Parts: sequence; C-alpha cells; structure tokens
Amino acid sequence: MFTQHTIALPNGPIVLRRAPGIPIAEKATAALLSAARRSEGARVFVMGPGITAAAVWAARSGAAITAWTENAAEAETLRATFEAEKLSPPQLHLQDDFAGLDPSSCDMALCHLPRGRALQIEAWKITAAVLRPGGRLVFSGATHEGISSTLADAKNLFGRVGIVVRKGGYHAGLAERPPIGEFQFPELRYETHTVVVEGVPTEVVGATGVFAADRLDMGAAALIAGMQIEARMRVLELGCGTGLVTLTALRHDTDAVAVDVSARAVTATRRTLAANGYPDAQVQLSIGAAAIAGQRFDVVLANPPFHKGHEVDMENARLFITDARKALAPQGKLYLVANAFLKYKGWLKDYFAHVRCVWEDSRFRVWEASV
Repeated sequence: MFTQHTIALPNGPIVLRRAPGIPIAEKATAALLSAARRSEGARVFVMGPGITAAAVWAARSGAAITAWTENAAEAETLRATFEAEKLSPPQLHLQDDFAGLDPSSCDMALCHLPRGRALQIEAWKITAAVLRPGGRLVFSGATHEGISSTLADAKNLFGRVGIVVRKGGYHAGLAERPPIGEFQFPELRYETHTVVVEGVPTEVVGATGVFAADRLDMGAAALIAGMQIEARMRVLELGCGTGLVTLTALRHDTDAVAVDVSARAVTATRRTLAANGYPDAQVQLSIGAAAIAGQRFDVVLANPPFHKGHEVDMENARLFITDARKALAPQGKLYLVANAFLKYKGWLKDYFAHVRCVWEDSRFRVWEASV
C-alpha cells in the first residue's frame, strides 16, 4: 500500500512511507522548517495534509509528538514512517472531532494549512487551543490556496501573526499563543439538509470538510442515474462522502456497504443513513477497500476524487479501480462516474476486459467495467 519517497530535512533525509492520496509535501515542509528553524519544547503538536516529514523532524529533536487527523491515510503515513524511523510513536488522534485532545498541552505546533477557508479557520482554533500560553505556532500554506486571506482570522486569535518565508509557492509564518485568555477547541457541527434523490425527499447530513455536505453532488446524481443494481445484490461504495449513493442502493433493497478514508465522511454517512431509516447499515473507515478485504460484491460504486489542491491527480482513482477489481465477485460490475474530459476508458481496460459508457451528459460519464 505504501510508496516510498526520500525527503531532505535539516537534520537528515527521511524515507517517507506514504499511503495513497497523501501529498508528499516536500515544498510545504521546506518552507515550514525554514520558518521554524528549531524544534521547541517537550511536546509538539502536528496537523495538516502531508505533515509527517515535519513531525519526524521534531521527533528527532527529542520532542514527543501529538498528531490530529481525520484522514486514515494520513494516520497510516505517520505510523508507518515513525516505525521505519524507529521513533517513539506519535500520540495519534484519528477522529472526526477533537475529543481527547488536551488543551494547553503543547509547547509548539506545526501546521500545514488545509485547502479552504473553513478548514483553515478550524486549524487556527485547534492550534490555539492545544498550545500552552506562550507556545509557538509555525504554519505553511500554498500561495494559491488562500493563505493571505485567512491571516486575518489567525490574527483574531493570536494577535501577532507574520509570514517569514516565501519559498517554492508556499508561505510560512509564525504566531504565538497569547499568555492570557481561554481558547476552546472548535465545535464540529453536523448539519442536516433536505435534498431530492430519485424523486424522494431525503435528509443529507454533512460537516466542514465533507464533500458536498449540503447537496446531492452532480457526479453522485449521474452515478445514481447510470448504476444498474437489483434487489439482494451485495453493493460496495468506495468513497461514500455523505452516503447518498449508498442510501439509494439500500432503497433498492440491496445489501450495501460504504467505506471512506475520511472519519468525517464516515460519520456523515452513518447519520445520513440513520436519518433515512437505515441505522444499522455497515459504514467503515478505510483506505480504499482495505477495511473489507476478502469480502466480495456484485456491484462496486465509485465517484473518485481527482484533485490534489488545484492539480489533477488520479492516484485515488487508480486505487478505487484496483480495489474494485479485487472486491468484485466473478460476474460483478464496477460503476464509476467521472468528468467527461477524463480519459478513464484506457485506465479501466488495464484491469477489466469489458468497459463501456452506460450514461453520459455534457459533464459526466458513468462507466461500467467487468472482467
């Protein structure tokens, strides 16, 4: 599952053991550590996409590492790389919310800012709450992903915030937790909205960071229109998001299972399914189909992400395709939705003998693939 990437750090190179979908973040790490210069204190908090290399740098200096992520692939990258480096394992919080994080417990925080202002504001609040008074935050963010516009949000919490490094398309900066005042962890709210799915009013539950948290995504709607399922089939959805595709499969009297790499998506799907009468449906946190390895399905459904930041990246799509091939029963079929401009037919033919487009409009195509 892991790929290996050598990254230069100020205290020596590491070989990153990277799970699928996680950024290598070499440029972001270089900017962050140029701003940090040295690791400070006995306990360092880390968070953000691709943070493992910076966490190793701090751990090599003797710091105990506390890490938070809601992404299972990020967590596995941390675990595997620390084990390979023979470092003490991080205190890892893989969860959708912030329960169990100790307030005012860390001397330093290292943060790769996520994409999107709502998640960036959340990151500022988490780091402010976890730092002790006077503790130092070092952060980095891509210049084209809104870091300049969110600095005002950071100043509202920390007071003084400064960018000290501009390097490789990233800005990195410093802030200090004020010596007085209370800082609370942000409250994660799951909100319910009503949408229409196959003509039926439907409750969808989502939260910050969950894709299409308040709507039926157009790609998911295309997949629902194009997928061909029958009662009593075993169905797997890879990358369930808020669960509306899995819900549709359940409404067709199938035995449907949903997985996602995001802890928030897993919780959102469970809540969506429960809100619509399916509280006992199986939903699991998983990197691809790893959590249900060995199970076989008549149909696999997938709406794979293809962006990493602003770039097109097909790594997750390839993971979904290869895992679908392993998970399908001998006569099973994969239904995969993709933007019309993406050349999926050739990739699918690398793994499946029979590939055809079964539904399309000006924006999307639904591909059917079988052995």
